[in-house]
Amino acid sequence: MSSSLARKTQRLRPRVFAAGVVAAALAATPALAGTITFCVDKANPMFSVDQAVAKAAAAAAKDDAAFLVRDSSTDDEDQDSGVDQAKFLKKLAKHCDVIMDFPVEAGELGDLPDGMAVSVPYVRTGFVAASDRTLVKSFAAMTRDGKVGVVMLTPASTYFTEANVSAEQVFDTNGDLYAALRQGQVNVALLWQPWLVNELAARPAPVNTEFLAMPHTVWNVVALYPQMAGRSDAVSGFDNGIRALERGGKLAAVIAPFGVPRG
Repeated sequence: MSSSLARKTQRLRPRVFAAGVVAAALAATPALAGTITFCVDKANPMFSVDQAVAKAAAAAAKDDAAFLVRDSSTDDEDQDSGVDQAKFLKKLAKHCDVIMDFPVEAGELGDLPDGMAVSVPYVRTGFVAASDRTLVKSFAAMTRDGKVGVVMLTPASTYFTEANVSAEQVFDTNGDLYAALRQGQVNVALLWQPWLVNELAARPAPVNTEFLAMPHTVWNVVALYPQMAGRSDAVSGFDNGIRALERGGKLAAVIAPFGVPRG
């Protein structure tokens, strides 16, 4: 992934820094024998899926799951990327074995936080086209048919050229873009799927969605762990648990409505 695209995707990534974590939780040791400790962030739209995957993978590996729960939405610091992010992840990893919910573009592993390695993928997601009308699957047709909304600094904002830029409508957040879709200001919205799934679960609406055959739309979700630490028993247990769930055909049910990562 190019450095310019990496910058454009920074805003979609879950905030991976801690906030309001009680001192007792931070004082906990990473993992006792037979226990995998997971860092999860309840501000992430996939929070419930992350917990379900962690519990199921640990059980499949015959381990227990323990959680350090954070809420990044209450922290005003910007540690989404760069040196600050790397420092924080290193600190956080002292208190859990794996840090759940980090999206990487499918087929790409070159844009990881410094010092971090990744687990096997456990969810396939990404950017979807959403509309309350019948969706055409061609991006070119979408731009001919009317206004297409995107969130700034996401991959979808790179799809427009001089020939179709008149169709582009740029918004600050997924929430702003979705509101514009519901109000008829855009015909199609290109949204981060986990955000949209959460929104529709909270407020059901007749919205159709499709993955586009465009660059950088399909992403896998992985867990992070310190590269220098190597593959601990806990990390191996998590990876083996995910593989066992997939082999047994059980992973799809745990992560629904998201997809199983493709190799």
